[in-house]
Amino acid sequence: MDKSSSVTFVSAGMLSPKKRDHILARRQLYLNYGALSLATKLELAGYDVALLHGEHRSPEEVFLYLKQTNRFPSIYPLMISIPSFYALPWAQAFCKLAKISDPHCRIVVGGRWVVGPDPMWLRAMLPEADVLAPGLSESVIERLLTESPVLSRSSEPTPNFTLNHRLVEGFRRYQPSIEASRGCGMGCAFCEERDIKIEKLGEGDALAASMAFVHKQYSGEEIHPYVQASMFLPNARWAEGFANAMDRQSLDISWRTETRCDVMTPKTIEHLARAGLRVIDLGLETASPRQIQAMKKAPDPNRYLAAASDLLAACHDNGVKAKINVLLYAGETRDTLDETTAWLDARRDAVAGVSVGPVLAYGPPKTANLLIDEWRRLGARPIDECSAAATGITAMHLSADFPAEEAEAASLATSRHFMDQDAYFALKSFSYYPRDYGREDFDRDVAASDPELLPFKVQETASP
Repeated sequence: MDKSSSVTFVSAGMLSPKKRDHILARRQLYLNYGALSLATKLELAGYDVALLHGEHRSPEEVFLYLKQTNRFPSIYPLMISIPSFYALPWAQAFCKLAKISDPHCRIVVGGRWVVGPDPMWLRAMLPEADVLAPGLSESVIERLLTESPVLSRSSEPTPNFTLNHRLVEGFRRYQPSIEASRGCGMGCAFCEERDIKIEKLGEGDALAASMAFVHKQYSGEEIHPYVQASMFLPNARWAEGFANAMDRQSLDISWRTETRCDVMTPKTIEHLARAGLRVIDLGLETASPRQIQAMKKAPDPNRYLAAASDLLAACHDNGVKAKINVLLYAGETRDTLDETTAWLDARRDAVAGVSVGPVLAYGPPKTANLLIDEWRRLGARPIDECSAAATGITAMHLSADFPAEEAEAASLATSRHFMDQDAYFALKSFSYYPRDYGREDFDRDVAASDPELLPFKVQETASP
C-alpha cells in the first residue's frame, strides 16, 4: 500500500449541534485554532500539513475525502483533535473507519478539554487511539510524529508565530483566529481554566503584525478575526499602543474578542474600538447577587455589576456590539433569572444580543463528580446519573423550581426577549457563519426552520 508523506490533522465534527438541532446551527463554523497552531508549527518545520474540519459532515464523508486526496494512508500518524465532548461520538466513528481501512495506521488524539480530565476513561471510549495527548502540545508535536512520549496536562505559552490559515481545507470559508494569550485563573466554579494563571499579553506591535499577516493570507479580502484569549485583559496603556500600531500599519480590520465584564475600563474600550474592536463577548453569566456568589464569579456582587454596567456603557458609546453570555447555574430560580433579565433590560440599548443556556458538567466522573456534588448542595441534580461516564456531558435540573425542561424553555425565551433575527444575524455572521453566507441565505434558512427552536424572534418579513 502506497503511503503519502503528509501530516493530516482532523478536527472532529459533530453528529448533531451541541445545543439545538436546526439548519442555522449546522451552518456555523468553528475554527479549531488549537489544532491549527500545531499544524502551523509542523509546517514551519518543513512538513506537508493540512487541517480538515469535520463540521457537520459525516465521518464517512470526511474519511473518503482523505483517501481520494491521497492523504490517507500516510507514513505519519493521523492527528485527531477533539475540541469538545460533543465531538467524541464523531471521533469514535472516524477512528474506527481509519483502523478498518489500515490496521497499522497510527492515531494520535489531542484536545485538552476532552483528553486531559481522565485519559484512562478516554482510552476506554476510544480504543483505536495509539497516543493520547492530554495537554497543549506545541513543544512535543514533532516528537509525536515518530514517538509515543509520556505526556502530561501541562500548559504552554502562546506561540510566537501567526497561524497559517491556508493550511485549513477551505480556509476562505472560515473567519481567522489570532491567539493573544492563554489562561484565566479567576476561579469561577464552572470554568475549565479557573486555576490556570493568565498569561501576560505580548506587545501590541506583534498583535498588529499578526493582523497584517493574516490579512495577506486572505489576499487582502475583508476579514473579521477573533482575537483568542480565555480572558482578554489589556489595560488602557496597552490598548492605546495597540491602536497606534494598527494605525502605523494602516490596518482597517474589524475584529472580535471575549472577556469578563469586570476587567476592562471604559478608556481601554475606547482605545480598542479605535484599533478595530467591533464585537465583544462578555461573560456576565448572571446579574443575581446570589448566583454571582454561587458561581464564585466575584466576591463583591455590587462591585462586579457596577463594573459590568460601566463596561456596557463604554461599548455603546464607542460603537462596540456587546454580546452577553448568561449562564443558568445550579440553584437558579425564576426569581434569580428575573433579576438578570431586569438588569439587562435596564441597559438594553447597550446589549447587542444575549446567549443563554443552562450549566452543564463536562468530563468523566473523575472530574465531573466534583462539580456535580457542589451543585447538589446548591439544589441541583443530574438528569441522568450515568451520563458523565457514558458521554462526558451531564445536564442538570437546576433547582426544584427550575427543572431542565423549564430551564431550556426559559433560555430560549430570554434570548428571544433581547434578539430578533437582525441582531442574531449581525452577531453570527461576523464570526461564525461561512464568509460567503449572506443575508438572503440566512432568511431562506430561517423560513425553513421551526421557529420554536430558534433563539431569536422571527419577523414575519425579514429586513433586506
